[in-house]
Amino acid sequence: MNSLIRNIFFRNAKINTFFISRLHNNEIIEKVHLKQGSYIIDITHSHGMICLDPFCMAVWLPNNQDNLTDINTAKIQFVKGRKLNATIKVSVLEKIATETGALILCKIEKVENHQLNVLHRLVLLAYLLRSKTNTYYSRRVISALYSYPRNIIIVSYKDDEYCNIFPMDIHSYIKEEGLYILGLRTTNVTLNKILESKKVVICDTDTVDINTVYNLGKHPSSSPTPIDELPFGTMASEVFGFPVPDFTGSYKEIEIIQHKKMGYHMLMVGKVVNHKQLKPNPASLYHISFLQFQKSNYESIDGLY
Repeated sequence: MNSLIRNIFFRNAKINTFFISRLHNNEIIEKVHLKQGSYIIDITHSHGMICLDPFCMAVWLPNNQDNLTDINTAKIQFVKGRKLNATIKVSVLEKIATETGALILCKIEKVENHQLNVLHRLVLLAYLLRSKTNTYYSRRVISALYSYPRNIIIVSYKDDEYCNIFPMDIHSYIKEEGLYILGLRTTNVTLNKILESKKVVICDTDTVDINTVYNLGKHPSSSPTPIDELPFGTMASEVFGFPVPDFTGSYKEIEIIQHKKMGYHMLMVGKVVNHKQLKPNPASLYHISFLQFQKSNYESIDGLY
């Protein structure tokens, strides 16, 4: 039955939550807007996910948008050209002042997906992607959030007795402030070590294959794979001396300046103390929701999630 339905609605496409593409930043054509009343501003490069339970986002706004920093509710719109792909309604939880603006922490209250048609969305999200581990609502939220491609980063931490290198995609770089925001699971053993040392290194996934990335995410944080057993070489970062994979095109060394438990994830706000470019215009692996991928020009690489 699954095969018949998949063939009718999606021409026997393999059904997964995400497609994975390798993209350069300038190849991403989707945009993200914040809408409040008559105001619409581009937050494509100043927003990010920070928690999946409850679903929360962060949006950075500069001081010259002070007419919006006092908002209590807003809509986050995911667009491609003139096409509205998803809409998320958020309520404001907290505002954190930054040097030239404010980081606004928001809880997701309602979501609407607009890709394809109602029946396609219902069949995919309610039937083909159904799972005991998540709800219909959570699948709708994830589909909306990943209507904008989310790049996969490699996180590196090291001290005298412990080292862990692992992937994540719940993060955002606020270039205007030199800030990095990370949403790390509270169950990750590495979290307390990062918070204690206030240091972490963020690396891109320029040339690594997706299986290597996912395998890095499979090992338990309590006993990560030793560096000399990893399937790639590493070098020491310039300031902290943390291991940087040899497939990386650039990395950032981050000093954690603030943190806040949001639920299942800990929000960490960090200041970039060193940004090292190793290769010109490096690429990254990206997660893109199934619905958003269907009429895109992105190419899928081997491995679906």
